[in-house]
Amino acid sequence: MIELTGLKTGSPIDFLAAIGMMRVLSEDRGLNVRLGWSNGQALIDGITPDDLLQEIAENMDGRDKAPEFCWADTPRKVAPDVYRHSCLKMQNDHRALGFMAGWATDSILRDGFVATTRMDMTSGQQKILRDLRAIAGSVTIEHFRIALFGGPYEDQSSFGLDPIAVRSHAHESQAPTKTKAPGKPGLIWLAFESIPLHPVIPIAANRSQTVGWSRHPSLGYAWPIWDALLSLEEIRFLRTLPVDSLYNRPGVREVWLSKYGSSGKYGMLYPARRER
Repeated sequence: MIELTGLKTGSPIDFLAAIGMMRVLSEDRGLNVRLGWSNGQALIDGITPDDLLQEIAENMDGRDKAPEFCWADTPRKVAPDVYRHSCLKMQNDHRALGFMAGWATDSILRDGFVATTRMDMTSGQQKILRDLRAIAGSVTIEHFRIALFGGPYEDQSSFGLDPIAVRSHAHESQAPTKTKAPGKPGLIWLAFESIPLHPVIPIAANRSQTVGWSRHPSLGYAWPIWDALLSLEEIRFLRTLPVDSLYNRPGVREVWLSKYGSSGKYGMLYPARRER
């Protein structure tokens, strides 16, 4: 069993990276691994540290050209026929379709466009799919080592997912367009590998919701910390449950919530608090 000292229970991007890592190892690499939590950090069973990093790094081959990242530069303001045509071209690619369900849904339209994921908090010159392709083309095994076991931040936007990168732009010496927020490329990449575990689903005639996001007591991303070592399918089931049901779920010992906020036009997740 490996202690993943870089992935903490109380950080939304760390939780996302942990389950994104599980998706890669289980679905893409076909490995029998399980994820758990102890002493405030993630654990993984069924693989050695060297093999863990090697499998994740090898999985990056061609990821910057994968259809789920290349069908558009951003899922925002995409017409439903464009989204459907893109899905049709991926009809034999289970992984790509999983990502498409996580990027958006054409069951709900907003101003004539598909409803998109809450995970996309980009603004300004940022375009999430284009920018993730750039990360995919440059991320290294050392980036993943830092993500999983700890290490320094770089000049790399975390796209709102990492509360450590929250900045008060009004108090900065330079405009945000001239500076970069701190981020860890390997951590960011693994977090977005969890997109298929967070599909965008219709919940009313004109409303959609991203799995894992809650509006009560406030808008934000909520996640469970469980007692046992779980497989990907068990994690997928737990993640699919409504957030409200997690508080009394057997085996769930903690529930964390990171509120959504913004600084100007930039969306972000604030430092989390333990709700249970």
